[in-house]
Amino acid sequence: MQSVVNTTNWRRVAIVVGIVVVFGLALALAARIPKTMTIFVIALFLASAVHPISKRLEARRIPRPLAITIVFTVLIIIVTGFIVIVMPMLFAQSQALLTNVPEYIKNTETWMLDMRAGIQQRFPSLNIPSQVFNVQQFSVEHVTAIFTASVASVGALALNVATALFIAISALILSVFMLLNQDQMAGGFAALFPTRRRQTALMLASQATHMFGSYISGQIIVCTITGVLIAGITAIFGFKFALLFGLVSAVSYAIPIVGMIVAHLLGLVLAAPQGLGMVIGVETVTFIIARISDNILVPRIMGESIGVSPIGVMFAVFAGGELFGLPGLILGIPAAALIKLIWGYFIGPWLHAQIEFADLATPAAPPPAALPDIEIVVAES
Repeated sequence: MQSVVNTTNWRRVAIVVGIVVVFGLALALAARIPKTMTIFVIALFLASAVHPISKRLEARRIPRPLAITIVFTVLIIIVTGFIVIVMPMLFAQSQALLTNVPEYIKNTETWMLDMRAGIQQRFPSLNIPSQVFNVQQFSVEHVTAIFTASVASVGALALNVATALFIAISALILSVFMLLNQDQMAGGFAALFPTRRRQTALMLASQATHMFGSYISGQIIVCTITGVLIAGITAIFGFKFALLFGLVSAVSYAIPIVGMIVAHLLGLVLAAPQGLGMVIGVETVTFIIARISDNILVPRIMGESIGVSPIGVMFAVFAGGELFGLPGLILGIPAAALIKLIWGYFIGPWLHAQIEFADLATPAAPPPAALPDIEIVVAES
């Protein structure tokens, strides 16, 4: 009996070591082909984001190839409209921001010095160092140097844009192929597992794909609506960089916890040259729209929670950001949900089986000896 247990344990250890070695070799190979891995990762993201929408169309008896064609056609139209219409406006606002940086720095410094004088007038005993409100430390020379370096690297920028376009087109084609052949890919994934585990692996892959795809597509929709609302309302107020700030807010909203803090700080900096009223207006609009997105858009569009506790969300966000930067901040939550899903399918049941096996292997303790009956005699007085 003991030899059988030892053989089983050694076999499991060998399997775990083999999986770790294969995973390490796969990471080493991926590090040597970064562009290929980038294409496949982007394609996986696109396929995951499109998959829930195409499934809904298939539920309405639309054939899968036609449903995928409809979704990608709409996606290409939206991206083309963004490039043709929105990008020139973003470029114009960015150029205006760089051109007027000296004036903006001067106006911001005047505004902040007035605020410092007001604080010292109300609190005379409070000693505020002048460096705190000295905007000139972000000198015009530094900004000019950054702008000059950007202009000097136009050739490298054009090459990077061409490379990015090639990667995007390749990923788009690959994502269509993934969606059209998802059944074959699922079968290949299940074939990696023992026969008795294949059905479980297929269920895990299905749930993980649905969870990840719903999260990505929901985030894209919610962030887009949030950015459009912030840009539109602040533009009505006369904010000069409404479109640029709306785009930044849309990206920032995808980063839990810290994203909107960064958006508020950027809004403060961009609106400061237009006066205190514009600062209050931009900050108020950003705060209200973010709360509307949290309490109305997210529950309606993204559905139920992905099943990660608030503490787990905070840990996933900060750990993902520290390990992988911006992608880790954005994908930390679905990665944590995926780990929880894998734990529930494989690791949890295995630990439960080990505990039950240990309980069966431990000899049962003898029952306690019965206590003798004690007769209580009450003496009559």
